[in-house]
Amino acid sequence: MNQFKKYGVRLIVFAVSSLSAGAAFAECGVASYYWQGKVTANGERYNADGISAAHKTLPFGTRVLVKNQRNGRTITVRINDRGPFIKGRIIDLSRGANRIFGMDGIAPVCISVLSYGNGKYVGNRGRTRVAGKSRRKKGVTLASLSERRKMRVARRNNRVASLNGRRVASLKGRRVTSSKSRRYSAAATRRANRQAMANARRASRS
Repeated sequence: MNQFKKYGVRLIVFAVSSLSAGAAFAECGVASYYWQGKVTANGERYNADGISAAHKTLPFGTRVLVKNQRNGRTITVRINDRGPFIKGRIIDLSRGANRIFGMDGIAPVCISVLSYGNGKYVGNRGRTRVAGKSRRKKGVTLASLSERRKMRVARRNNRVASLNGRRVASLKGRRVTSSKSRRYSAAATRRANRQAMANARRASRS
């Protein structure tokens, strides 16, 4: 029992010391900003005009105070992504945070943790799309790339064939109509000539 109390006290002291050390986290270096990407490392949809940041090791959801060493401005951001992966840079701000921060490209900064996040992966919440998440329904199999190409080629060939068939039909109709009209006009002309000759004969007899 005494040993349990002794180890329990040691465990509590170690936990309190680690929390105090974590709360005193501070780091100085170079900050940059980014706007590319659709999904952050914790699964959220990336909002380039929002107030967020990327850090290499801090847990997701951690709130960090960033101070610009050039102009003295400060901003509080939430860690929801990983980066930057360039030597010497310690934090990547979103474009919206950069506008408030007044940073032109990169700037020397010092960061300190205000509160630690739970580090959980948010995942697919609501309409947020997560990279690598399958949207296929159960029991539905997608065709392979070659099969999809064959289907596209077949659809295109069907459209071309239908268009060609319509054109041929329209041309045939025009030819038939024109030949019929020519035959009708020739027959009418012959009948008119015969009638005129008959009228002339009658007139000569009378």
